[in-house]
Amino acid sequence: MDHNAKDKLDLTRLRARKGEKPRTKAGQVRQAWPDIKALVDAGHSRKYIWIWLNEIGIEIGYARLSHYTGQLRRRDQAAARAEKVSVSPHGVGDGRVPLASTEEPARAISSLPESVPTSDDPLANIREREDRRSGFQYNSEPDIKKLI
Repeated sequence: MDHNAKDKLDLTRLRARKGEKPRTKAGQVRQAWPDIKALVDAGHSRKYIWIWLNEIGIEIGYARLSHYTGQLRRRDQAAARAEKVSVSPHGVGDGRVPLASTEEPARAISSLPESVPTSDDPLANIREREDRRSGFQYNSEPDIKKLI
């Protein structure tokens, strides 16, 4: 019977620590993120949010707060995109990318910023940088009509 007691997890101590202040600044901002996001959505400036956070005991620099909130915002956007992609038009998540339907115009799909990769291509950023490269670019197969 003593063996069964060791097999069970007592998570009450972990749950009790949920309300404690995290040790790292990033953890403190992450814990307050839902409230920070609500303040931003309500129209408050980041400067005043920074002041209020320092008043309540999250002593953090403005630049660091901006960095952390930017990371959290991008994480939320990526999660929202992943959720949107994994849910098919019929409401069942099958992991496939849905095709453009008649209700959703194709221009809405292409309205994503170009800097956001739409696929899991690890070389997409390099290809994009190559396309925007300035200066002379050697073409081994020139178009004869464009030659002087």
